[in-house]
Amino acid sequence: MTKQALIVWGGWPGHEPAECATIVGAMLREEGFDVAMENTTEAYADPALPRFDLIVPMVTCTIAKEEVEGLSAGVRSGVGMGGFHGQMADSFRNEVKYQFIVGGQWVAHPGNIVDYRITITRPDDPIMQAIQDFPYRSEQYFYSSLGHVASEFQVSEMRTILRRGLLWAARD
Repeated sequence: MTKQALIVWGGWPGHEPAECATIVGAMLREEGFDVAMENTTEAYADPALPRFDLIVPMVTCTIAKEEVEGLSAGVRSGVGMGGFHGQMADSFRNEVKYQFIVGGQWVAHPGNIVDYRITITRPDDPIMQAIQDFPYRSEQYFYSSLGHVASEFQVSEMRTILRRGLLWAARD
């Protein structure tokens, strides 16, 4: 049976949500997913949300209570959720329930766009397998915040880490 993914994108244009949604949608289609794309958080209130195997939030804006409740119910039902950068961690700042789903919340830029090195500390992890340390230019946080803008998807290591992470989130 073909896996189903839902990408919900929108919000602050500086994160290039439409462009990133197109790139991630293509990545998931290459992996055999049927991908639905929505540019409104209303998609989270759909009672059929549990039909998806994976939800990829790419929205920085506000969300209605019934939408965050629907998203929470979908995740509790077993729908996987995976994302990247601020499109996941900087969303819905007033919704504690969303922050619990994600496991945290963005609070500040520690240095804006900087050059730094990604250090692979768990090369035995299946998501990191065969990936070596690599240079990166973006905002730097203390979780995997790769993918600030669409051009960062040109870094093969970043694409591989995100692709593997999304596939892991959608596992049975």
